[in-house]
Amino acid sequence: MPVILKKCFLYHYDPKINSDKVFNLFIVDHEDGTYSALQEHGRSETKLRVLPLVEYCSLSLAEQRYATKRQEKIFHGKTPYLETFNCDYSPTLKQFGAFKAVPIPSQQPAKILDFNQPAKSKPVAVAPIEKESGEQTTEKAGVERRSKRIGVLNLDRLDALEF
Repeated sequence: MPVILKKCFLYHYDPKINSDKVFNLFIVDHEDGTYSALQEHGRSETKLRVLPLVEYCSLSLAEQRYATKRQEKIFHGKTPYLETFNCDYSPTLKQFGAFKAVPIPSQQPAKILDFNQPAKSKPVAVAPIEKESGEQTTEKAGVERRSKRIGVLNLDRLDALEF
């Protein structure tokens, strides 16, 4: 049974000129390697007229006709159409059922970042220090020790607390 591959619901409303139009576009997959591009048009809440843009052709041709007609209606000079999300009274939507979601295969699994691992400290190179007597000595890099913080209380340093 054919299924809807792509759909677009457009409308134009202008009370000044009593214009209340609906224009719907569909790409239908016939599941035999052929596709059709269909259009529906008419006034809102009435029976829409269904016409084919192209029938039983390749997907690229159906998408081309679909995109051309969509752009033509959206950028029309006198009556530009706006997109909407739904058209409950669409005969094509009722005939072919719900929209067929095309699954997109994932290329790579998602990366898992673990923020709970402690950061590794890099050794710091220390420049030699000259004493007043002219001897050169090097200071040993001290191991950086971080205190645990629980909330705002610093358990290793009591200067944060005043008695």
